[in-house]
Amino acid sequence: MSESQRPGDLTVPGATGSAEEFRTSGAAIGAWSEGRAASIVTQTVPRTVQGILLPVDRLLTTVTNLATAGSLVFSVHPEAETREAARRASELANQALSRLLLDRALYDAVEAIPTGSLAPAEARAREKLLLQMRRAGVRLGAPEREELQRLSDAIDETQNQYMENLANRVRTVEVDDPARLAGLPEDYRAKHAPGADGKIRLTTSYPDALPVVTYADDPDLRRKMVDAFSLRAYPENTSVLGRLRELRWKYAQLLGYPNFATYIIEDKMMQKPEAAWELVDRVDGLLRPPADRDRARIEAKKAELTGKPGPLRPEDVAGGMANGYYEEKQRVAVYGVDTKALRAYFPYATVRTGLFGLCEELFGLRIVPTPQAPVWHPSVDAFEVRRDGVLLGRFGLDMVPREGKYNHAAQFDLRVGVEGLQLPEAVLVCNFVPSISEVSESLMSYSDVVTFFHEFGHLLHAIFAGHTPFLLTSNAWIETDFVEAPSMLFEEWARDAALLTRIGRHFRTGEPLPREIAERLVRSGIFGRALHWRSQVAYSAASLAMYERDPAGSDPAAIMSEMLGRFDPFPRPSGGHMECGWGHLTGYSALYYTYTWSLVIARDLLGTFYERGSLLDPELARRYAERILSPGGSRPPAELVRDFLGREPEYRAFERWMTLDPSPAAGASDRS
Repeated sequence: MSESQRPGDLTVPGATGSAEEFRTSGAAIGAWSEGRAASIVTQTVPRTVQGILLPVDRLLTTVTNLATAGSLVFSVHPEAETREAARRASELANQALSRLLLDRALYDAVEAIPTGSLAPAEARAREKLLLQMRRAGVRLGAPEREELQRLSDAIDETQNQYMENLANRVRTVEVDDPARLAGLPEDYRAKHAPGADGKIRLTTSYPDALPVVTYADDPDLRRKMVDAFSLRAYPENTSVLGRLRELRWKYAQLLGYPNFATYIIEDKMMQKPEAAWELVDRVDGLLRPPADRDRARIEAKKAELTGKPGPLRPEDVAGGMANGYYEEKQRVAVYGVDTKALRAYFPYATVRTGLFGLCEELFGLRIVPTPQAPVWHPSVDAFEVRRDGVLLGRFGLDMVPREGKYNHAAQFDLRVGVEGLQLPEAVLVCNFVPSISEVSESLMSYSDVVTFFHEFGHLLHAIFAGHTPFLLTSNAWIETDFVEAPSMLFEEWARDAALLTRIGRHFRTGEPLPREIAERLVRSGIFGRALHWRSQVAYSAASLAMYERDPAGSDPAAIMSEMLGRFDPFPRPSGGHMECGWGHLTGYSALYYTYTWSLVIARDLLGTFYERGSLLDPELARRYAERILSPGGSRPPAELVRDFLGREPEYRAFERWMTLDPSPAAGASDRS
């Protein structure tokens, strides 16, 4: 990754900044940003783009750089002291951003810019900034603005506390006999040898936990892992989440909204919670029949293998964490697809090479390793992205779990790209590779391959959109309920049988994944799809309810239990506390429906590829990059989608994809 950059006159640490550098920049950011804002407002220049809007955008960019760098380093750095300093710097940067949005003199200066001769990007930047300042409460009186600032600062600090607890409160399951690991992949068992006391310790980190709940033959071991996973950051986050809900409720009420969900959805594509609930109910009604069908087949498989008919238990279906034990048994029996054995065809390094090659073929990108780039941990790999010899951006891959690191999968911005100012820099933070010594030979599950493509879709969006003229028109300011569409779309390349035969290579022989197996793998993915997406519907409902209801009269655990009981097809551990281990309740708040809505859009966009007969159509892929990814937030997402499709978006492709017949006799195509 690059060294520190200075779009303003304040030094902002990069991803390898020290604790002291973050402390210094954090301590300076408030006074510096206020001074810069005052100098912009009081200068004797016309109220124009060059005189006001551009300097304000550059000010916001510098403060955002500290916020994004601090957030990344807080999530990945191996040293606790640096993580804490980065966290505090990020909080102070976000506080500075909040103060800027509440600066009435700054608002008046931007509002005074005449609109008659503005270019589209300039008008969009002005419009976005004024809207967000109004939503922040800039037109309220001074006492109300001060209270909003206090609440905003407290919300940011509370969110960080929730995520810190989630990263640090890893639970452990002890195994006293290696035989209890029967059913797990051979390489997994080899890497989990007994310690000096004869016990094997398995953590709730993803590389440890997911194989157990999917493959372990021992139902008691699966149960213990599901139970432990459901209690991550419990009880520590009980009070933290309670405080976060209270703060957000007060914030929304002070701004005149009935609840936080109404406030946070207002400027998104959905515009109001009622529309999000309509999406939830529509998709749930669509998915119930196929989900019930697939669940009945899993129950029948369990009865066949155990001789004990009866309802499914959490350890039978992974508690909704991943593909469950009997779901996998059904795949083997019906489709001849053993995802455990197929891991041999997906070595991490080979998948990564295939993914990079795909980006070159589709988008004309050249991804170049930069081994001399400074990184925060030896396991991190850094790259540059070029097209036609021009440097478009940089990214890092942080794939090894470690203490204190973010324990799921996500794309983080280090620098949001702004044309002529700074290149986009992004980082994929995942946990696919068990240890630093296994980066080259680690085998991936197929579900991890799909996740890799998903997160890389976010990264491509960040790289392509990082060249708009303002931070305010970058994808950092795009509507949240659109941001998952590019990642959902890019997953599809990991579901294409022809491509799987190219990226799937046996780790010992180098032989490609046979086409027939790839086609069966794609077909088998239809089985259980409705079940897992009904679970996503349950999460969407839970996030909406969590921020619609008055925290004074509702309990987060009760809301979670209610919505899972109403929508979720999977049995859950009776004593689980998912609300304490679900990071989306912080950043996404009430917006978890984003995943479902973005998938509706993504399936519709993908239809254009299938109409052309191939996902590997570089002309169409580059048109997609040009019209959907590159504009970032310079135009409303609805306009981008209409421009690409030539019509309004529709549900038809989404509904067909969700209700496909999973039987082998239905054929191998999974196309919209």
